[in-house]
Amino acid sequence: HRLVKEVVGAEGEIFAAGPSVKLLDLATGTADVAILLGKAADQYYNTHSTISSSDDNNNDSNTILGLDPSQNMLNVGVSKIQQSNLSHIVRLQLGDARNLDSLTSNTFDAATMSFGIRNIPEKEMALCEIHRVLKKNNDSKLAIMEFSEPGPNTGIMGSLARLFIRHIVPAIGAILSGCPKEYMHLQKSIKDFPSPPEFVALMEGLRCPMKVGDESDNDKSDIDTFGSFRLKEVVNLNFGSVQIYVATPILKEYVTE
Repeated sequence: HRLVKEVVGAEGEIFAAGPSVKLLDLATGTADVAILLGKAADQYYNTHSTISSSDDNNNDSNTILGLDPSQNMLNVGVSKIQQSNLSHIVRLQLGDARNLDSLTSNTFDAATMSFGIRNIPEKEMALCEIHRVLKKNNDSKLAIMEFSEPGPNTGIMGSLARLFIRHIVPAIGAILSGCPKEYMHLQKSIKDFPSPPEFVALMEGLRCPMKVGDESDNDKSDIDTFGSFRLKEVVNLNFGSVQIYVATPILKEYVTE
């Protein structure tokens, strides 16, 4: 809920431009975040009479697109979307964040990823693909929510949160899923994930190549510019064990001497 609020605004103001607003949820899984985004959009549009919530056959009203590489998870997500009566506004598609070639550049007003970037080895590749499909303006944003181990200066509660992340979360996942081996990767993947300052440095240090046709409204040539992100905010939750990284896509000029 906090992630969605960071993206859409307290009153859903991101949808003020109407049905042309497009949001992308990557590693959507069974569509929990996509559904929350869809509910926020549906509530805003119904309140402001922008589109009809019953217009199920209007493809232009598919404001939220959720992508995931697991078809089995998407199948569950489709059922949940239908049960929530959001098929007119949320659509799911098989896809990998490292390769978004099926999506047009400069299309989405915002992108989200919840507990997914940690499991992508080629993080720079995924972030550059997200950069490509996002609109290049001050209003577009990327919001990534991810685990991290609380730092050494977080006190007693941070130590408890570290214990919770290392041992209790994998154990609960193993018990509830009945697949203990599949959940033991959590402990290592969280431990190996960059610290918040390191991940901020990774995002802001990107040098994403600009492809032909990716130029933004500032008419910069793809030869002398590259893509990166500027962090607007890092929201710390759960005593430093979860962060939400809110960033905007930017273009930088190559500096030659």
